[in-house]
Amino acid sequence: MSVYYSDDQVTLYHGDCVEVMAGMDAASVDAVVTDPPYGLEFMGKDWDRPWAVTAAAGVGFDGRADDLTLPRHRDSRNANCRACGGRQRGSKRCSCDHPRWDRDPASDMREFQAWCATWATELLRVLKPGGHLIAFGGTRTWHRLACAIEDAGFEVRDSIAWLYGSGFPKSLDVSKAIDKAAGAERTEKLRPKAGHEDFVGRDNMKSLRESGALSGEGGFSRPWMSDPDAVERAHWDFAPVTDAAKQWQGWGTALKPAHEPIVVARKPLAGTVAANVTEHGTGAINIDACRVDSEPRRIENYASTGPQGCISHGHGGGEGHAGRERTVRIETAGRWPTNVLLDEHAAAELDQQSGTLKSGKPGIKRKGNDSPTYGAESRPPGTQMPGYGDEGGASRFFPVFRYEAKADSAERPSVNGVQHPTVKPLELMRWLVRLVTPPGGVVLDPFAGSGTTAEACIHEHKRCIAIEREADYLSLITARLTKPMEIGFDFGEEDR
Repeated sequence: MSVYYSDDQVTLYHGDCVEVMAGMDAASVDAVVTDPPYGLEFMGKDWDRPWAVTAAAGVGFDGRADDLTLPRHRDSRNANCRACGGRQRGSKRCSCDHPRWDRDPASDMREFQAWCATWATELLRVLKPGGHLIAFGGTRTWHRLACAIEDAGFEVRDSIAWLYGSGFPKSLDVSKAIDKAAGAERTEKLRPKAGHEDFVGRDNMKSLRESGALSGEGGFSRPWMSDPDAVERAHWDFAPVTDAAKQWQGWGTALKPAHEPIVVARKPLAGTVAANVTEHGTGAINIDACRVDSEPRRIENYASTGPQGCISHGHGGGEGHAGRERTVRIETAGRWPTNVLLDEHAAAELDQQSGTLKSGKPGIKRKGNDSPTYGAESRPPGTQMPGYGDEGGASRFFPVFRYEAKADSAERPSVNGVQHPTVKPLELMRWLVRLVTPPGGVVLDPFAGSGTTAEACIHEHKRCIAIEREADYLSLITARLTKPMEIGFDFGEEDR
């Protein structure tokens, strides 16, 4: 454990997060915004299988350390058989009458949850009362993450769904796998693959070469694109051969990924929300700083003293307002932030389905609207009613962030050929930092990755403590933190 980098806003530690946090003072952090490992062994990386490495090092993990040969989470956890050394699938397959597996899926997930509970417990200690924890999760494992956070002592407040439209399905073609297992070669072209209608194999090889698609230009850089057969395989679906393959044509094993869940949790309050916010500066979320953008709107109100000293309100001009005071304000607050976040692809799809919608204008509640089902209306006549008076697609009700399969090069640092494979959009992380961090607050990211949270804190004028265990990624973080940045002014926020 050591300080790898430090400046006025960011302190970066190299080490295991549990060890580093053990040396931090209790109740010294205002918020946690982090993207921890999902426990899926992404791209075969050990950092996404962290409980095995942690157990081997004997650091902060009390799970089973006697057997660290855990099954891989990819490929449906193809574990080793202790009796014969074979696997559940593959060329060296287990054929024992009584196989003995290293682990089963439930054991793996219990290990992952126990590891999450270990670092979540330390987070609870270093957070101030009422401090929020924001943690990304994978769709297959986030339930274990949420349970671990709750078991550590947090109150789970919500889940945010980050929706995106450009995910790629990682699914096995069942029909193709059946033909392959039978040794049947597919040769009859069935149809161009979706989105590949303009690339139709050998017949278009000349145009492909002229466009540069086969030479690494014009959008294709894979070496196999110079192979005509490879071009056909990439752009054509071929007809199944065996009867079994025909029966299972169109079947797969996975859906297209289109969202990531984000756990929103809070350390228990010390008393009421009001008392906690006053004493510690934590316990609430910053609604106004995260509102959904809207166009400025002009609001005209008329007010006069009514019976018993109450204020009666009207809206608009014309007759009937004589003697009333006219007030005009320009409001740009925007809509209340939602627990669903969209990317540009999802927003465009939503707008296409919804068409153009019109919102009501702000005004005064004229009469009660009691419902026989839900009871009395809580807002009495005379209440100022919200309204935006705008129009557009339904996406305007949600925060929209850019999503790409790979983040933009400006947000994906590369040092000596090393890049981080799972980089979140900077604007998304800035929004989350604003949501849960008080003015002048300290944000902790125990899984710094490429340093997106740390950079977000710089832009949002917060201080950040970042921790990263993998040495390869430390230079990526410092590259982020030392590059030229355009930082906006800090209007209206004063250090506490």
